[in-house]
Amino acid sequence: MLRWLSLVLVLANNAAAFTELPSPKCKEPADPPSQCQASAWVRAPDMVPGEVIAGDVKIKLSGPCTDAESYTLGLRYKEKVFWKLRREDAPIPKVPRLTYNWTFANSDLFRVRPFQSSNFLDYNETEWSAYENSIQNKDLWSMHEEERIAFEIKSPLVTDPLSRNFTTQFGVMVPNTNYPPGLDCRVGFMSNGGASDIISSESIYEYFVEIGFSNGTTSEIPAGMTAFTPFYLSTENNAPSVNVSLSPPPAHSSLNMKPSVDRLRSNYTIELSFPEGTHVHQNSSVNFTAVVHRTGYTNRTDIPVELCAFSANGIEWHSQDLQNKPQPFSPSIKVLVPSVDHMQHSGFSQVPTPHSAPHSPCREIKFAATPAPLTHESHIFSTSSEPLSLSLYVNHDAVPDFSTYYQKLVHHVNLNLHIAPDPSEPWDNEFEKTLWEKQIADADEFDWVPWMPMQTHRRYLSGNANILSVIPMQKEGPVRSTPVHYLSDKARQPVFVDPSDIADLRLMLPEERDLMAPLTQPSIRVFAKGEEVPRRYCTSADMRYPIYVGDTWVRKVLPMAVEGQREEDAVDHLLVVQ
Repeated sequence: MLRWLSLVLVLANNAAAFTELPSPKCKEPADPPSQCQASAWVRAPDMVPGEVIAGDVKIKLSGPCTDAESYTLGLRYKEKVFWKLRREDAPIPKVPRLTYNWTFANSDLFRVRPFQSSNFLDYNETEWSAYENSIQNKDLWSMHEEERIAFEIKSPLVTDPLSRNFTTQFGVMVPNTNYPPGLDCRVGFMSNGGASDIISSESIYEYFVEIGFSNGTTSEIPAGMTAFTPFYLSTENNAPSVNVSLSPPPAHSSLNMKPSVDRLRSNYTIELSFPEGTHVHQNSSVNFTAVVHRTGYTNRTDIPVELCAFSANGIEWHSQDLQNKPQPFSPSIKVLVPSVDHMQHSGFSQVPTPHSAPHSPCREIKFAATPAPLTHESHIFSTSSEPLSLSLYVNHDAVPDFSTYYQKLVHHVNLNLHIAPDPSEPWDNEFEKTLWEKQIADADEFDWVPWMPMQTHRRYLSGNANILSVIPMQKEGPVRSTPVHYLSDKARQPVFVDPSDIADLRLMLPEERDLMAPLTQPSIRVFAKGEEVPRRYCTSADMRYPIYVGDTWVRKVLPMAVEGQREEDAVDHLLVVQ
């Protein structure tokens, strides 16, 4: 019992009327009774390679459901990729100029439409019509959506077909195969399209219940999502040094930004060193040093002022169609990890919150000045800063490194360098330039207005290094054999087992259990033209769905566990998928 308390249980709760459509994988059901509704709950540990887990499933019917006669529990892992890319021979046109008129008229006192539809926005109708037609011309875009189902397993549930509210147990034997980490598909910013290229992916481990009716039709009820924690063997933790080249941020025409041309600008690189190695566990920090190198003309006075570093997710796409395609926004992805934050608001003040989130710091740069005899000469000269000591924090829900079918999940060290530019350097942002020039012209007014003047002109450079290796929190135990990767020809899929056999299965050698699991038989589906959508698995406006109820398990189980073991390390241990 105690052994399984240390496993994270997941409780999946979702409700659906039978009139709703099934998932894309399932067959279209016939129309069942229109008022018959069902709710399904699954409670089980997250999956880990080589384990046998026990769980419960609860099904509740309401309304006229007399035709329901059979129930089947299912579990599947599916992943997908979507892209909408502008054709290379049809570049996106420049956004027409917009001006805002904030004059408020008497007629606006009776306005019903949003401000966007009123006189507050001025634009050239002809220019915008041409721009809109170009963007909406689907022939000028390449669009694709593809889904891969790595496994789908089902098990009939033995129960009284007349029962309308029942709970039964099940077991899942997980082979020694490493599947991708369970990602939270509910989070992450995504462009709404328009003139932007879109590249996105989703994945989900989902439980579901199929209800069979006497007329031969079935309906699928979602029962929430679970997670998988890959197992990583310890490897040599190298302590490399890398040089990161820095560049200005990309230009955005809608923000009146344009790439400036200044052949005399200095070049900056940052040398990173990780004396303790680049392996870092979730919810921990890694220390490193940084040296800023400047190479430029001696008569230029630009100087680095501040360096900021933080960790960020990275995605490397496998498809040739996506190679060297920049994304408008960095992906924001997280793994499913139970949270104890809500415990603090439920009267359980004795339960500590294990996940603090220190911020990655910025460091002021001490930079060597150009030798005085050279300041009036146009010579190329290289200077370097003193070493900066920084600490990089990796969140408890950071995504560990893993290569999936569609992408490789990696972690970057992102660097932002603030520079006090030479006065002769051109501005990258025309709007900021206009404000700065007006501020200089109106300098004598600063004592007569309540706002602060604009800060000194600064320039920003950025770069990143794909050097970190993020490792999930996992239990220290006896040496295990290396799991097979789920894309291998030798990969096996989980299998439902009788709950009464779980104890005996756990006594078997992992190699013996592995032979009982079938080899994977993945399937791939390409969606028809006109059916492609960026998001398919998590589309609810309510960010709580699909439910990952490791959080519900925390509320139910953690207080009981903490009652006998109050130390913070013990609490954190309970939140780790074992």
